[in-house]
Amino acid sequence: MDEDTEKMYLDNLRNLMEKEKNALESIQSLEEQGTKTEERMSNVEQDLQSLIDTVQSLNISNDESLVFREPLEDKTCFEGETISLECVIEGGKKPSKWYKGDYAARVLSDNIRDESKDQTYKLTILHATREDTGVYTILIGNERKDVQLNVIERPPSLVELRHYQSELAEIALRGENTIMCAGTNAGKTYVAFHVIEGHLLKNPRGKVVFINKTNVLLGQQYKRACDAFTTLHFQGKIKIWKADEDDSENFGTEMVNARLIFLTPKSLCNHLIETAANKVSIDIFTLIVLDECHHTHDKSVYNELMSYYRIAKYGEKTHRLPQILGLTASPGTNKAKDLSAAKDHLRKVMANLDVTKLSVVQRHREELLQYTSIPEKVPIASTTRKLDPLKDILLGAMEYVENKLNSRIVSNFLTENLLNNRDLYEALGNPPVQRMDVRYVQWISETKEKVEHVLHKDTKVPRLLHACLRHLELYTECLEINSLLEIDQVREIVMQRYADESFASQNANTIEETEIVSKLRDVFAELREIGRNIEGNPDVKNVIERIENEYQLLKEESRFIIFVKARATAKALAERLPSYLRSTHLTGSHKSVEEAGLPAHEQIEVLEKFKNGDHLCIVATSVGCEGLDVPQCNVMIRYRFSADEISSLQMRGRVRKKEGREVIVGTSQEFETEKKNIQRQYLMTQAIDEVSKLNITRDIAIAEKKIYEIEEIERRTANMKLNKKRKGLFTINCKYCGVVIIDGDSMRQVNEKLFLVCDRSMLARVDRRQIPKKKQREFDGCKKLGKAFGLECGHNWGSIVIYNECEFVALSQDYIKIFDCQADSFINCEKWYDLKFRIEEISDEDFMNYNR
Repeated sequence: MDEDTEKMYLDNLRNLMEKEKNALESIQSLEEQGTKTEERMSNVEQDLQSLIDTVQSLNISNDESLVFREPLEDKTCFEGETISLECVIEGGKKPSKWYKGDYAARVLSDNIRDESKDQTYKLTILHATREDTGVYTILIGNERKDVQLNVIERPPSLVELRHYQSELAEIALRGENTIMCAGTNAGKTYVAFHVIEGHLLKNPRGKVVFINKTNVLLGQQYKRACDAFTTLHFQGKIKIWKADEDDSENFGTEMVNARLIFLTPKSLCNHLIETAANKVSIDIFTLIVLDECHHTHDKSVYNELMSYYRIAKYGEKTHRLPQILGLTASPGTNKAKDLSAAKDHLRKVMANLDVTKLSVVQRHREELLQYTSIPEKVPIASTTRKLDPLKDILLGAMEYVENKLNSRIVSNFLTENLLNNRDLYEALGNPPVQRMDVRYVQWISETKEKVEHVLHKDTKVPRLLHACLRHLELYTECLEINSLLEIDQVREIVMQRYADESFASQNANTIEETEIVSKLRDVFAELREIGRNIEGNPDVKNVIERIENEYQLLKEESRFIIFVKARATAKALAERLPSYLRSTHLTGSHKSVEEAGLPAHEQIEVLEKFKNGDHLCIVATSVGCEGLDVPQCNVMIRYRFSADEISSLQMRGRVRKKEGREVIVGTSQEFETEKKNIQRQYLMTQAIDEVSKLNITRDIAIAEKKIYEIEEIERRTANMKLNKKRKGLFTINCKYCGVVIIDGDSMRQVNEKLFLVCDRSMLARVDRRQIPKKKQREFDGCKKLGKAFGLECGHNWGSIVIYNECEFVALSQDYIKIFDCQADSFINCEKWYDLKFRIEEISDEDFMNYNR
């Protein structure tokens, strides 16, 4: 190819390349124009949709103004959290749209979802960022509502959580009601503290109340909170309120100043009730944490507390209800026999707590298992003594007393009153043969009630019958103590009761009563003569042997908890254990010190000494089975304690050390009960797993509303009953002999809690049994000095108390019976509140007359 031809081809190639370049530029220009056109079309579509929405909203009648059942509320959350903006309206569903900032700018994206359904309008941001801060608007029909969202940087947490604990906290951190279900030793309290921390940071004016039913647990958790929230503690913003302070005028002030308050449920209820001197409303709290929330069922004090929540929600239609966070290792099954019944019980507890979602560990189960352990179960079969002369003595005494029930004086009385008292006649003639059976104890209780209804028929026989039944009750108690402990403990009980019965018998008006007291004296003498020539209790020997073997492994690092049924058993067994264990007892405070009760401050002191090693062993009643946190505990012994599925799990959970042991000393019947407990615990686990996967929001709402309606009917009925209380002629009589203590018009009450005899002459009619000063406790604004025994009959009537610097006799419902003079009969009245007659509040005039 010559030079000219080659040049021609190159020129043509350049021209083609330039044309191709121009074509490409034209195509790009057209694409850009198309994109702009699409954007304009999209804007037009949005404007058109907005116009349609507006037209639809305009078509809605102006008369149909929105009624918000739950209005929008400003929210604050941390970066990375899921947050929902939500409101609920009355009536039917209406068209709606969410916006942010610019009214025309729609807010939805992959991270922001419109989850509105029915009457609930909800915008959810899955992972909030600082850019999501701002004002959000919802257009419902023709009404527009704004709400502010603040997304803040999360500060370093004071309570660091493990992965499984963070999973447990997720629902609560979103501000939703939930029950946190996780086994003992999972650290639920610390998870709750993490939730409380986040709640208070997001709610600068927030107020949290932490609920637990026992003072010992409340004190333990209060101390932990002070250690965790040092700044709040330093500022005096963490408070603990004790039940004996309920009459204090400082409650309202304390509630205003505090950010985190620890209370028993009863204390809080005492200040929520309409008649409270220092009434507060439940909506002053923004978060309520209920530890051991499985108690929220039926007529429990936990459910009483939640009834005020339901009143606020449905009765007062309060918009700012507190968030509810329940904590439990075991919601229980209510003795369910199958999975369906277990799920029903769980849903009832959830409805009582207004909870639709359970917080459970699913993603991090393996990690949870690393930090929790199941102790080795060691069963020890209970055995009896080969020779038991003490048992023979007690059974012989019981036979002697039963014969007195068939004496001539009793037979004559029953024959004369057979027409009206046939049930008493039959009961006295047919006591159960097996005196160690539970049916025998029931027979005594039921027969005592029947005797109380004939107190006015005769001055001698009802008193005698009561004395016989008291002695039979004492001997059955001694039989039980003999099966659990040693002869020394039986002898101690007989000696104490003989002193009381001997005093009462000074006023005996039948030879038969004097004879059964003499028989009790003979029993005490025989027990003393037996001395130590009796085989030791084999079960106690087994317990001591097991403890000694375990002690050899860890020495002073050992910690033992023994659970028993009764307070007296706890105290006696603690004294029987080897001295190197430095054992003590842990019992509730609702009984006197003489009856082995422990005041709240002593309970806390015992627990602290147990942790520190001053005590290596504590013998506890059920007060110790929930929530006690002693990391060193390596052995738990259940000693002849028949528990339900919740108590069984809670007691097992006191063992915190890995490779710990759960020792159960029991009869074949008690082991059968434990087998059922394990089956129910499995049903409970299945129920939690299945219910946690269900959407039961609607079911819970319906159930909760029904609970409120039933409670409302009960409240109206109670008010009607209260309003029907009337002045009436009645006397207050001794429960054991029928002696008239006082006329009803001399009674006065203080806050429906304390019932005083407003007649100074009463002080001269009682024998005072003083109690030591260190054991004198204050309650309901008064101080108990001792017991009051009637001089006319020798029976316990109540207490000597100081109220407003005056000394009164306070009658106890446990020892008295109300006689309706007009009806000429005794009336059933287990509590003063149930009395159909009105007892006036003590007045200033009453005090003046009393002090003349």
